[in-house]
Amino acid sequence: MTFTTDDAVQKYLPLMHELAIRVDLVAHACQGRLNLTPPYAHEYAYLQFRRICELIALGCLQLHGDLPQAQTKSIQKEWNAEKIMQLLYREHQHSFPQSVVREATPKGWSICANSKANALTLAEFKTLYSKCGEVLHRGTIRTLETVGSFDDSDYQKVTDWQQKIVDLMNEHGIARANGAGFYVVSLRSTSGYPECSIFSPNQSGGFDVALRNMSINDEQGTLV
Repeated sequence: MTFTTDDAVQKYLPLMHELAIRVDLVAHACQGRLNLTPPYAHEYAYLQFRRICELIALGCLQLHGDLPQAQTKSIQKEWNAEKIMQLLYREHQHSFPQSVVREATPKGWSICANSKANALTLAEFKTLYSKCGEVLHRGTIRTLETVGSFDDSDYQKVTDWQQKIVDLMNEHGIARANGAGFYVVSLRSTSGYPECSIFSPNQSGGFDVALRNMSINDEQGTLV
């Protein structure tokens, strides 16, 4: 199948809509709105974090679908989020999202990447994904009695991870390989759903920009 940015974005935006919902669920758990006691809220948050990591990795795979590595059967069958990102990174070192801040200027929009120091990095993404595995697996019969109890520091770590994800994904950019352009994505637009601006280089040395929005129709994400 021939890769097109429109098709890639059409598959990417619903993933970001799901990510936004899961980010909210973590906040609800931390605020006690899900009626979970702290240890179970902690476990629930890491379940959402694991799903969020998977959504980020699968989303990157969609947007980088023109990379030869992204078209191999091995990566298309891969479920491990860290392995997906490692495979993409080998071919394109800027395949991971970057935090973005957009500001309106008299000449148009100013876009500044990597402007949020607290935004989740690729290294932290790997650390978080590994931590999710530790939290969500009960352990072995030997380690069962050595598992420590939940305390305030564990709760703080959840809120810290949550903020890092928000700082990265709320407004983020993803660069295509070989100078083919880039994507700028808002997790929530004025419609309440994600939107993506596709920047493609033109012959005048600038960029052509195509805006793609997402709407919900019968629980299915569709582009308008």
